[in-house]
Amino acid sequence: MVESSQERAKRNKYRRKKAMLKKVHKKAGIAFLCVMAALAVLAGRIAWINYNHGDAYSKAVLDHQTYTSTTIPYKRGQILTSNGNILAYSERVYNLILDPKLVLSDEKYKEPTLNALVQCFGLNRQELEQTLAVKKDSQYERLAMGLTSDEIADFKALVADTKNNPNIKGVWFENSYVRKYPFSTMACDVVGFASAANGGELGLESYYDDELSGTDGVSYSYVNDNLDVQETTKDAVDGNNIVTTIDYNVQRIIEKHIAAYNEEKPSSATAVLVMNPNNGEVLGMASYPYFDLNNPRSLESSYSQEQLATMSDEDMTNSLYKIWRNYCISETFEPGSTFKPFTVASGLEEGVTYDGDVFYCNGYEEIGGYTIRCHVYNKTGKHGDITLEQALMQSCNPAMMDIAARLGGVKFAQYQRLFGFGSKTGIDLPSEENGIIKKSDMSETDVATNAFGQNINVTMIQMGAAFSSLINGGNYYQPHIVKRIEKDTGEVVKTFEPTLVRQTVTASTSQLLRKYLKSTVDDGLAKKAGVTGYSIGGKTGTAQKGKREDLKWIVSFIGFAPVDNPQVMVYVLIDEPDGTTGTSGTTSDTLILSHDILEELLPYMNIFKDAEAEPVDAADSEDENTVSITVPNTNVQDSTSATP
Repeated sequence: MVESSQERAKRNKYRRKKAMLKKVHKKAGIAFLCVMAALAVLAGRIAWINYNHGDAYSKAVLDHQTYTSTTIPYKRGQILTSNGNILAYSERVYNLILDPKLVLSDEKYKEPTLNALVQCFGLNRQELEQTLAVKKDSQYERLAMGLTSDEIADFKALVADTKNNPNIKGVWFENSYVRKYPFSTMACDVVGFASAANGGELGLESYYDDELSGTDGVSYSYVNDNLDVQETTKDAVDGNNIVTTIDYNVQRIIEKHIAAYNEEKPSSATAVLVMNPNNGEVLGMASYPYFDLNNPRSLESSYSQEQLATMSDEDMTNSLYKIWRNYCISETFEPGSTFKPFTVASGLEEGVTYDGDVFYCNGYEEIGGYTIRCHVYNKTGKHGDITLEQALMQSCNPAMMDIAARLGGVKFAQYQRLFGFGSKTGIDLPSEENGIIKKSDMSETDVATNAFGQNINVTMIQMGAAFSSLINGGNYYQPHIVKRIEKDTGEVVKTFEPTLVRQTVTASTSQLLRKYLKSTVDDGLAKKAGVTGYSIGGKTGTAQKGKREDLKWIVSFIGFAPVDNPQVMVYVLIDEPDGTTGTSGTTSDTLILSHDILEELLPYMNIFKDAEAEPVDAADSEDENTVSITVPNTNVQDSTSATP
């Protein structure tokens, strides 16, 4: 049978295809054998490396496990005076960390590492051995905290000398910060303190904790395929700095004189508030006793060792809270006669009394079934006819009661709220108290006693802010103690401008009050507070505290200078001054302390002399005292009981 050409071509094509497939299969087989051979060689190489160098590479990886994730702590912001003096800052320190797992990963690491720790840090060798035994799988054991750069320098030098000390392993330093207060006790209850564990715990440290705090960073480390350590770092964000309104020299002056007074006559508490009456800035704030911000939980500066030995834990805690308490904002008391300018101002504003009005003081008033006496009752018996100005100068109770009675309980209570009494001022400090006032349901006796600072509880900051409005033309500014917030680079984050809250009195009433208060210092009961050459206005106050039979007193003076253009307001208070526990209380101590502070403060503040006043002789000034004054206590709770 003859094969056709078409069939022959088809057959030849099939033969070629078969030959090609055979060739491809042959090449694929060869390639497969080559790959298998290569894999066998690679497996052999890996096995050889692992056999000969596996331990070394494992240790290299283990050496870096400590740094897999490390926290980078932020630095807490500074607190500064308005002059730039640093009141609080954070200093970098180091925590000593041991990695027991790494130290025990090779027997040659243990001895040199422990020897170095004992040599450089004086650690107990037996305790270190115990730590390694008990915590053998741990990679983080803190051995010491708060080490300085100098304290870790010797150890770091040993580690750096790898030629002589190649086997010191498993020890590293964790960055940290410790809070420092370079002036120790200065503005202690204003600045407050902070700890690494709790953040801000008092004062500005607490109130502005969010601003002062930053954000921790983190450093990640890992070993790549080439066994190289790769690191990724997210930097920490440091906290902001707080620039206060506190003037360093104002604070220094008032604290110096407070300390000097209490060295001679220790008081239960002595507090001073200095403000700029024109914008609400607190220039100085201090209250005795002080405490050391660098060691805030120590009571040794306030109590003897014998006293401390007899104190229970609860006693110690209560004592600490008392020392930490900022008297200027957290303590309420009855102001006594320093409240009288507000009574006079309220009467002038409502038109129930006018400049030149004459009152009659019989030495006492019968009100609500009580006999309420003037402070002169046991001296001269009465003031007799007395003008409005003289009533303030001589601190006449009946005149004040007359004005308040004309106002009536509802209106008088409205003015108390207008001046901010009974409410927090909103100062940027923690633990501010409200104080206590009667509402519109004031009785006849409430009205009478409130007129001269009885049965009304206030704070020093309330009095300071309200009094500033009396003398600055009637503008009530919210008191504040921070001027601005800055980043650590100096960039301003926020500025605190003066906050005008409301008008309390008219400019004409303010002018009259300044005139009356100047007369009180020049020729009235506050003579001892006067400073030669300066026009100063002010008012004294004496308040009985606690139960009346205890005969404990608070004496105070609130004043300003210069009279025509007030630039500074000073409020000085002494709680239980030495020598006034008994039958009487006297304003002499507070006036002398006020004089000493003003005498140094006014020249520093560039307040120029503007008067021809003669030096004040202490004998020329009559004390406002509280002998045998019977005044009802109408407060619901037993707090303090004020007298004129």
